[in-house]
Amino acid sequence: MQRSFSTKALVLQSRIFGEDNRIVTFLSADYGVFDAVLYGGRKSKLRSFVSPFHSGTLWFYDDPSKNLKKVVDFDPSSFRTGLRENLYKTYAASLCAEIIGKTEAGGNTHDLEGIWVLVNGFLDGLELCGEQDSVLALLRFLWRFMGTTGIQPDVFTCGNCESKIPANPEEMLVYDDSQECFLCSDCLSGSGILQSESSLYKPLCAEGLIYLQCVNSLKPSESRSMVLHASAVSQLRDLLFFLIEKAVGQKLKTFDAARGIL
Repeated sequence: MQRSFSTKALVLQSRIFGEDNRIVTFLSADYGVFDAVLYGGRKSKLRSFVSPFHSGTLWFYDDPSKNLKKVVDFDPSSFRTGLRENLYKTYAASLCAEIIGKTEAGGNTHDLEGIWVLVNGFLDGLELCGEQDSVLALLRFLWRFMGTTGIQPDVFTCGNCESKIPANPEEMLVYDDSQECFLCSDCLSGSGILQSESSLYKPLCAEGLIYLQCVNSLKPSESRSMVLHASAVSQLRDLLFFLIEKAVGQKLKTFDAARGIL
């Protein structure tokens, strides 16, 4: 029985285990999300390599009799040290890692290679761009993650009348959480939903919806060049944070830790 394996892997999280060891959570294009024990003290060269957001080739030993995986070696190809030099980028990368870990890469049943490319592409881009661009980069990542895992709501048609949305650039729309869809302005007319304080309804201007449509339909380089007004960014952030936390099924620690920053 084979017990030694190698795979492309990204370090999502590292936490204390025992007196001087670590439990490391990895994302692998081959095996999804899994934990492995890293033995060794603070001066261990391997421990310095196996740090959050580093990715490369991982060698690990799997002992099914003990239900235990052990890190044997790790050869990082991407260190991404720049993510720790900016507070917003640190929290954005941590949010990405928490989502992937808690959803087990969308359930480990979806396109693992697609998740692998998406996550590593996001972290690479996040390290290179400025803080202002990082805000939209995080929103694009959340939206694409929902698309890759099949939980993305339709942004092209109204969920009630099935008409094309938005009908005009001044249109105000609403995401109806009870129906898990967007509603056009005609279906909202006279309903009082826009004035409602119910958490079931999340407002989104046409500019924000068009941005989501473009993320789906344009090349990444084209959607990256788009600029949004601050109000549209705020609405998108509120909506996507709400949707992603609902998809995870629990509160995200990064949201609480980064309150006022993300």
